[in-house]
Parts: sequence; structure tokens; C-alpha cells
Amino acid sequence: MKLISLQYSDPANSLQAYDFNFDNDRHESNALEPLCFVGLNGSGKSKLLEILAKIFFELDKLWRNTNKTKPTVSANFRFEYHLLPSRKYKEVIIEGRVGKPLIVRADGNVLESEALESVMPSNIVGYSSGHNETISTLFHELREREFGRVLKEVNEGDKGRRKLSRTLFLDRDSTKLLLLTAYIFSGKNGRDGLPSVQSSNKLLKTFADFIRLKQLTSFQIVIDTDSGRIILSQPMEQVLERLKRCALMINSNEKGKDRIYEMDFLLCEQSKKAFVKEFGTAQDFFEQLYELYSLNLISSSKNKTHQVFSIPERELKVLIKSPDAETEYLNLSDGEHQFIQVFTSLAYFAKQDSIFLLDEPESHFNPAWRAKFVLVMEDLLTAKQKSSEFLISTHSPYLVSACKSKNVTIFKRDNGKILCSQPKKETYGGTFDSLLKELFEVITPISEHSKASIEKIIKSDDVEKMKLALAFFAESPDKRDLYEAILRQGESLELRKDA
Repeated sequence: MKLISLQYSDPANSLQAYDFNFDNDRHESNALEPLCFVGLNGSGKSKLLEILAKIFFELDKLWRNTNKTKPTVSANFRFEYHLLPSRKYKEVIIEGRVGKPLIVRADGNVLESEALESVMPSNIVGYSSGHNETISTLFHELREREFGRVLKEVNEGDKGRRKLSRTLFLDRDSTKLLLLTAYIFSGKNGRDGLPSVQSSNKLLKTFADFIRLKQLTSFQIVIDTDSGRIILSQPMEQVLERLKRCALMINSNEKGKDRIYEMDFLLCEQSKKAFVKEFGTAQDFFEQLYELYSLNLISSSKNKTHQVFSIPERELKVLIKSPDAETEYLNLSDGEHQFIQVFTSLAYFAKQDSIFLLDEPESHFNPAWRAKFVLVMEDLLTAKQKSSEFLISTHSPYLVSACKSKNVTIFKRDNGKILCSQPKKETYGGTFDSLLKELFEVITPISEHSKASIEKIIKSDDVEKMKLALAFFAESPDKRDLYEAILRQGESLELRKDA
């Protein structure tokens, strides 16, 4: 899918309004063209990702609504996007008015609730680097609402086979599940051939090259229904039985209402075959276990924290190379966790008409990894996968340098109002110092502290002090100012001598 336009206004905050044209003929190309949002902290770029998530969740809520009264929306917006020609509809427009039901038009026709599934994204993947919880809260609220309904059905004697949304939020726990998925199903085609065998193997090679991760060796999965307080739906019970058949060892407690299972797994060719036999594809494995993981959202209360599903980090062992050594997953750095999160989700969940809402997905990367972020995306994704829509907020000139200016939006806040504009100059291939000036109004590419120190020395008019200071600073345009100040002072001394 490709976004075309968005007009949004919040009655509760008249200063928070957005008017975007995302199009630029991107819907006619399967080339990788992420939309890149840049700006200072608090400028509104992350808020845009939150708004888009809200709109799709309103669409999901309308689709699942079983009441005669249609749910109403709390903001005014008009949102347009294109689906690929392979889908039933191509042009989709979603309109919301405060206090009114959502209106969805596809190719000019208003759709009823039961037809909405045909215009929804294949997957909605959200990520926040941890500095912004607004997006994660939205995803978690949706899953909590879904599983609340499933739990109600199970408690009422139903089997709990409700079809769930295609949402996925990347956090630390889901990352462990992504890691398991990548290594268990390496060398196998994903669902509908995405990713291919070649792509899934390429992902693991990328892990080895960038984060020295060579292999997943063993792990444990724990399921604890909290003395029967959480009742598993029939599909979840089936997943539990599949896991048992793949486990090397099971330690269980089924006395009274207790149902606790500690399942240990050793990853080898035999266990991989067992997982493939029981679960089929990588996506089926991830999604079915992700549903168990999502039970954690409804198993805790204000007074008690409880995990129904967990993958203990001390029992999750990986092999790193150079030199080869086994270590616990928790010993990986934040950047390495983030690398696994982002690129595994891209490899397995980017498909035609998927949308990725990525809030600072490279915030923990070192500069070398940041410079290669889009290059790694380009290398991992197939042509079909590149037709997904990737929305990325960032503070990094490294990432912007890999994006065309027509797909870059600069956010600024003026007297509380959000202003958006495109760069005046082409950003694709731009140098980092020029982009820092264009995007963040950073005039000099050195730290403000060292800049202030140089300026203070120049203002002293002490030639000897300036000469001594030359050894303390690296080469930069500001150090050249120091050289020029020394020359000027030398000329001034000569003039005074001549006088």
C-alpha cells in the first residue's frame, strides 16, 4: 500500500493539525522509497505515526463491531491510500467527523463493516525506540481489547476462535520471539514465499556480519495460567500441545488449579523439523505464540504483575563469533536488540500492502550501522516486500541521506503550532553537515561546547594562547577561524611595529 494524503484536526487542540500529500507517484513504483520524518524533539513527527495508527485502529474497530450502533470517532480527518491492483479495491478514502461513524469509500463506493477487511493493510507493524510510549500504548490497548473479548468468550463456554487483527508491536519480549522465528525457520520459505529461502538465510548472514550473532543454541518457554485464573482458548491449547511435542524437556505442575509448564528446547536440525511440522511457516509460528504473549496484557492488574507467557532471558542462549562463545541473550547490547527487532520484522512481515510505523528505529545504532540502515533494508527485501509502506521518524542525517527529498518531511513547532515542509535542497546523497544545517539548523558540525571554547579563545586576543590552543582541537571550520584569528593578530602586531 502507499499513502496518498491526510488531513487531520483535533478539536481538543486546534494547534495540532496536519495536512499531508504523501503521493509523489510512489504508488506506481515497487522501489524502496520510505517516508522519512525529521525534526527536533516535540516537533510532532511521532504524533503523526500515532494518528495513522489511530485511524487504522478505528477502521479495525468498525470492522469488528457487532453492535447495531456504529462506533463514532473523536477527531476530524480525511485519509487516502492506494492498494496494489491485485487487491479487490485500489483507491481507499477514510473520513472521520467528531461524534459521527467512520465512513470508508473504496473506488468511490461506501463500504459496510463486513467488507472492510478487504481494504485493511496486510500487517500493521509498530515500533518505538522507548522514548515515546504513545504508539506502544495504542497497539497494546487494541490487543488488550481483543483478548478481553476472547477471554469473555472462553469464560462463557465458547472456544475463543475470534479472528484477531494483524497488528504487531515490536518490544523487548516480541524481539525474543522474532529471534526464535528467524533461527528455527532459517532455510525455509515463509508464508506465500515471503521471505524466500534465500532471504531468510540472508537475514542470518546479516546478523553474523553486523552483530556477530552466529546461532541460537537453546531457549525456554514458560506458560503459567496463574492458578487457573487465565483460561486458554481452544486455539491456544492447541499451540501449547504443539510446543510440548517440540520440547526436549518439560517440567510441569498441574496440581489442582495450577497449570505451569517449563519447556526447554535445544535448537538442532531435528527440533527445527519438529517446529516446521507442527507450525508450518515462520509467520504461523510467530503469530500463534504472539497471541499467547499478548495474554500478558490482560493477566496483570494494578496490584499484581503476572506473565502467562514468557521466554526467560537467562535461558535464552546464543552463539557469537570472533571469538566463538556462548552467551545469554540479555548480554546483547541495546543496538543489537534493536537490529534484531527491526530487520527480522521487515524480513518476515513486509508484504504487499503492509504498513510499518517506525519511530526512531536506529536510535541505538552506532554511526556505521546508521549509515547502512536503508542499504540493509534494500538488500533484505524482495521487490514484492518493497511495495510495503515504511514511515520512519528519525533524528539521523545518515538515514535522511538515503531518502529522496520528495519523501522527506521536516517538522517544526512555531508558537505551539506544527509546521511541515519539504527540504529546499535534494537530500539523497547529501553530506551530513549540509543535512544537519537543513534539517536541524545546526550551523556547525562540531559540538557547541568545543565551538564555544574556540570562540572564547579568539575573543581573548592573546596570540600565544591561541597558538597553544591549536594542539587541543581537531580540524574543523571553527579551528580554521582560530588560524585566521592568529594571522590577523600577527598582522596587527606588525602594523603597530611599523607605526
